[in-house]
Amino acid sequence: MSTLTGQPMDRIDGVLKVTGGALYAGDFPEARLAHAVLVTSTIASGTITSIDTSRAQSMPGVLLVMTYQNAMRLPNGGRPPLKPPAARHLTLLQDNAVRYSNEPVAVVVADTLEHATDAARHVNIAYARTPATLDFDSAKGSAHAPPGTPGRPVESTRGNVEAGLNEGAVRIDAVYTTPIQFHNPMEPHATMAL
Repeated sequence: MSTLTGQPMDRIDGVLKVTGGALYAGDFPEARLAHAVLVTSTIASGTITSIDTSRAQSMPGVLLVMTYQNAMRLPNGGRPPLKPPAARHLTLLQDNAVRYSNEPVAVVVADTLEHATDAARHVNIAYARTPATLDFDSAKGSAHAPPGTPGRPVESTRGNVEAGLNEGAVRIDAVYTTPIQFHNPMEPHATMAL
């Protein structure tokens, strides 16, 4: 058995992290660094009927406001060589469809994070809503078997659940729900490219 289990250990970066001195991915200064902020949908399902980026584009430090109207087209329309679920169809900024709440619908790029954040608030978007299925119980009625993955069956079973439940000394039939859980990383999400 390990003698380290349960023993206090100092992290190499521990003092730097708790004193605010640790550098994270977004903390490294680079010359001419641009900052991008996502603008996300305010509806869960529908289409974008108009995007007005003129105010955001005229704000100080703004280099680019990218939407589906001016984003580069992904090869093959974002469709992967393999079909889902083996690979995902990429739809980011490729059309005016809104498929889920908070879907990225624009990206504002500016000379500082503050300029990008401020300009992102000034992208005006109008939507045409369509009904959204927002809970699992409502979606179960239209459930369908997923397409098969090569070499793996779509459905499989092991054992006999009903027989096992009937043989048990006690049977508890209940539905449990838990709230959404969020991880709280110490490091903010950031990506730097040079």
